[in-house]
Amino acid sequence: MQTELFNQLETKIESMIDEVELLRMEITELREAKQQLEEEQQAWQENLQHLLSKFDSVDTAE
Repeated sequence: MQTELFNQLETKIESMIDEVELLRMEITELREAKQQLEEEQQAWQENLQHLLSKFDSVDTAE
């Protein structure tokens, strides 16, 4: 009976270890996606700032 309990415990522990590894991989993927989104946001902000400066220069020319 103890052997059966130990086997069940071992199975659950292995399952939890696998789940933790999957979660770590998912966290890594999410961090990479976040970094990419932040870079895209920065590029959009720079483009928008550039367009706004063009509008400002048109306004001052008139």
